[in-house]
Amino acid sequence: MAVTLRDVARTAGVSVATASRALNGTGGRSVSEEKRALIGKAAIQLNYQPTSAEPRPVSTESPRRTNNIGLLLRATYRITDPFWSQVLEGVTEEILRLGYHVGFAYIVDDLSHDRRRRLVNERFIDGLILMGDMGLVNEIVGLAPAKNVVVIAGSDAGRWESDVRCDVITMEKYAAMDSLVGHLAGLGHTRLGFLGPLPENDRRGEGFIHALARRSLPCNPDLFVECTFDTEAAYEATRGLLAGHAKHMDGLVCACDTVAIGAIRAAKDRGLRLPADLAITGFDNIAFSRDLDPPLTTVHVPKELMGELAARRLIERLQHPDWPPIIQVAPTTLLVRASCGEPIPE
Repeated sequence: MAVTLRDVARTAGVSVATASRALNGTGGRSVSEEKRALIGKAAIQLNYQPTSAEPRPVSTESPRRTNNIGLLLRATYRITDPFWSQVLEGVTEEILRLGYHVGFAYIVDDLSHDRRRRLVNERFIDGLILMGDMGLVNEIVGLAPAKNVVVIAGSDAGRWESDVRCDVITMEKYAAMDSLVGHLAGLGHTRLGFLGPLPENDRRGEGFIHALARRSLPCNPDLFVECTFDTEAAYEATRGLLAGHAKHMDGLVCACDTVAIGAIRAAKDRGLRLPADLAITGFDNIAFSRDLDPPLTTVHVPKELMGELAARRLIERLQHPDWPPIIQVAPTTLLVRASCGEPIPE
């Protein structure tokens, strides 16, 4: 038996008219945020689907605003991740400051469920921030309120600039990798390896190769190892790398700090002294990177700023829906610590 608007109203403890105003934008009076949340929750719980006989918006004006912003995190990450938790803090603080509310924050795999897919709908949210990468943009843009999507891209997931379908907030990587390689080379580390995504999937790998070429340093394919952004995967990848090519490498550039943590553990398990035998660098500057042994040389990414920029851009997008999409790049900064050793005296 089909669920009706009356069922939703009864479950939420409101009148049918109030439920209709909240879900369909009908009527002249506004619905409080508290009641709107109850009605939305009841609609999801009951798997409510409007029928043609039930009220629909008849106004030709702009759709009613909910003042809710949806957040989605790519399933390969977690909200507790030391990188994305800071980005999320920046997003939520700025959304609240601008007078909006966070509607929900799910990992993207949850959208495989119909009830959650229906959350990405203009009845429940005004816009959507996708945190992770560009890999699911086409699906998300197809589900979310038209054009009101901003992506915070941690990794590039391919080359997408030729067909930008939504606003993108990302981080600077080329200059950062050049600074890392230049710093290592200045300390005398010239046989460098890389641990992270392939160049075609992320600019950190591509930037690393370009930085080597700029300094006429050798680029040994055996020292470039693909690895996910995962500590355990990095540990295993580093073990394999050191088992086969340890004598050919005196520095290891890691695509993120969590990868560097796995690499440090693998190097120590092999009995290497850091940085005397092997210098290791990271990327991101997560909270505890300076507390590692040795403290990690890394690239600072302004994570909260990226979240704030995404929130501001989305609110601008709501106010100016005809603006073309943009790519906004947050600057990065090299942080020098002990994991690379002291400068060589001139």
